[in-house]
Amino acid sequence: MSSDHETDSSIENIKSWEVESSSSVEEFDDYSKALDLFNIKSDQDEEPILYEIQKSKINGSILKRIPILNIKQSKKRKEELEKKVAIQPTKLQQQKQAISTNKNKPQDIKYRIVILVIIIVAFLILLYVLSQLVISSDTLNAHFSLGPIKKDSDFSLIA
Repeated sequence: MSSDHETDSSIENIKSWEVESSSSVEEFDDYSKALDLFNIKSDQDEEPILYEIQKSKINGSILKRIPILNIKQSKKRKEELEKKVAIQPTKLQQQKQAISTNKNKPQDIKYRIVILVIIIVAFLILLYVLSQLVISSDTLNAHFSLGPIKKDSDFSLIA
């Protein structure tokens, strides 16, 4: 029941944005336009505040006026973005240098060669063990003993 009430109230509300500064108060239906004006006013050092306004669809009265952004928050966000942008290229360059130096280390090449030799030796040992099993197996003797039976029987096993 409460979900029906919430959807009804959201249908009856109109959302808009308002930029309030020392010189003027302007209201916008589009957030991007309000944000653009906020940025212009903040560049002019007017200390604007960006509000989200929810109005009633029925009578146009203001239900909520929520401050979203002020000049202090805006400066903090810009500084954080500038720091991130400045840090990212240096981090990427450091990672690329670390990767390129790690690939060309003589120790790394030695370890790769040792691992390759171990794999080849293990493969040869496996082949030797399998060949010994096949040679000493009784199954081969059983196959050879089928030869006289095939000749004497009426049916042919091999076409």
